[in-house]
Amino acid sequence: MQYDKNRFKIHALPHPLVLHWVLNPVIMFNELIFGQRQPKVSLIDKESDKPLLERSYIPCPHCQTLNDARLWAKRNAFGHWFGLVCPSCHQVIPCLWSILSLVVLAITFPLRYFPARFFRRRWLEKEKERLARVLEHPLSQAKSINSPLIFLISAFASGVSMWVMWLVFEGLWNGKEWDLKTMLGSLPICMIGGFGIGVFGRWIEKDKERLANVPECPLTLAESIRWFIRGTL
Repeated sequence: MQYDKNRFKIHALPHPLVLHWVLNPVIMFNELIFGQRQPKVSLIDKESDKPLLERSYIPCPHCQTLNDARLWAKRNAFGHWFGLVCPSCHQVIPCLWSILSLVVLAITFPLRYFPARFFRRRWLEKEKERLARVLEHPLSQAKSINSPLIFLISAFASGVSMWVMWLVFEGLWNGKEWDLKTMLGSLPICMIGGFGIGVFGRWIEKDKERLANVPECPLTLAESIRWFIRGTL
């Protein structure tokens, strides 16, 4: 698929923001637990002065449609375990996987293969219904998407997911018995960890505007890592 490079800035590997998604181990929770996905290619309109999210587009390689990135924001940001579905042709838009997610998927492949094949078609029908509901209303503004309430919900969800994974790890991997004292004792630690993940994610989100102005591709891997470190530390 060809893009107008005079109008759009292309975000694809090895762009620092894309590299951050692939290398950050915390992203594994977003992908496997919440179903939050990042497309392999996204476009930023350089001619617009709107906030970053409102000038971001996700191209569909199947039908060539440029989809507004806000279609997969707010309430529709999660639940996309198999990828993002194009509202025009209903094909799955190719998405990234973080390195840690790929490791977990490889280890659990025998357990997830048949359930994934069974639920994929049903999931696709649900995705079509969700997109239809989103398109019934005006798309959210960037300020409402990045509201403090969204941040608190995200931090709480991260903490709960960490707590559940911790209990599963302790019970299945280490063979420890679950008891109420252990469960309640680990809850505050996991909630603090979830809050930390939320703060880190909000920090990265606020810095995306600056990172969006990274020099045009192609960048070498070393240059991308340098920009990645400058934007997150």
